[in-house]
Order: sequence, then structure tokens, then C-alpha cells
Amino acid sequence: MTQVDVGSIVPSTRDLLQVLSTRRKSTALVALLDADRAAEEAARLHELNVSAFAFAEAGPAMQLAARATKTVPVLCLASAADRDDFLRARFFGADGVCIEASLPLDEWDRRAKSARMTRMLPLALATDAAGVEGAIKAGAKALLVRASSADALLALLGPVPRSMTLVAEIVGADAASLRSLKGKVDAALVPPSVHASAEMPELVAELDP
Repeated sequence: MTQVDVGSIVPSTRDLLQVLSTRRKSTALVALLDADRAAEEAARLHELNVSAFAFAEAGPAMQLAARATKTVPVLCLASAADRDDFLRARFFGADGVCIEASLPLDEWDRRAKSARMTRMLPLALATDAAGVEGAIKAGAKALLVRASSADALLALLGPVPRSMTLVAEIVGADAASLRSLKGKVDAALVPPSVHASAEMPELVAELDP
């Protein structure tokens, strides 16, 4: 594992929350990047005007993507648990980090404060109704809901207040499932199978103009 130089860590200057918060009038597209050719893919997707990038975990590839454009914010999807996780995420360029939504409130608050220490956005991560409820009780500003289909995801959204920024992650999403989220979420993760396709420019123009 790549060592983290704590002394070189600086606070985030890219406002991920502002980028994701569309008031559900559009759908901010967050491109999920692989480790391969991360910088090149980040530059290509920046030209297509995607709103943000996401990585499954913090590491050198995320750092390359974060430095490739300077302006596009980056989300780390790995659930952060302790101080080292937050510092590692920020060291490699994260502007936002996920925290399990179903944690006890005091633990959620502790972890969220760790994220905010470096000005990263803490996103509550929910995969079921209990997680959604936990995020609401915690007063999270942003919630990432992960589900196996658009229908399963939409079924979880009933109690989510419109004031909470809502990010959708459909495992194995295609363009049709992403389109079905329009007006229902603020932002959505776009897997490589979609953002590498010829349909991506049209999808950006339609959902995230």
C-alpha cells in the first residue's frame, strides 16, 4: 500500500456538494473510473463536461485523475472508518468520502467531523431502508444510495427530504436506468461501460447540460 505523507495533505478546495446539488432539476453525472488510464480518462470526461469523478478506493490512480483537470471534484466510494482512512482519501485527492449511514449517531458525527477537518464532503452511504433512515436522523447533507436496480433504488427514496442532496449508484447501470432517475435524484454514478460508449455525450447533454 502506498504510504501517505500526512504533512503534505492540504484541505480540499473543490466543492463537491455544490456540484452534486442540482435540486433534482438535472442529474449531475459522476463518472466511476478504473485504475487503468485514470488521468487520460479524466481528461476525456472533463471535455464531455461530467460533473465529478468517483473511485472505488483511494490510491495513486485517484490522485492522477484529481490532478488531471484541477477543477473536477473527486469522490472516494470506500466507506471510511478511522482517521487514517480520511487522511488517505484526502492525500490521494478526494473531495468527498462515504460513511456508513446506519452507524449510531455519535459515531456518524465523529466520522463526519474527521471528513470535514480537511474540507471533504461526508456522504452517508445507504444500501437499505435502515441506512436511509439513519442518514436522515444524522442530518447528513448528502446521501449516496446504492442498489441493484433503478426500481430498487427508487423504492428507498420515499422518506428522503428534498433538502438532502441525493446521489444514486445503480450497480451495473446502463443508460436507460440512468435516464429513469431524471428528476428523482440530484446525481448519479456512471460506470465505465456507459461513459466509454458513444452514447455518453448525448447522455450528458440530456441529463447534465
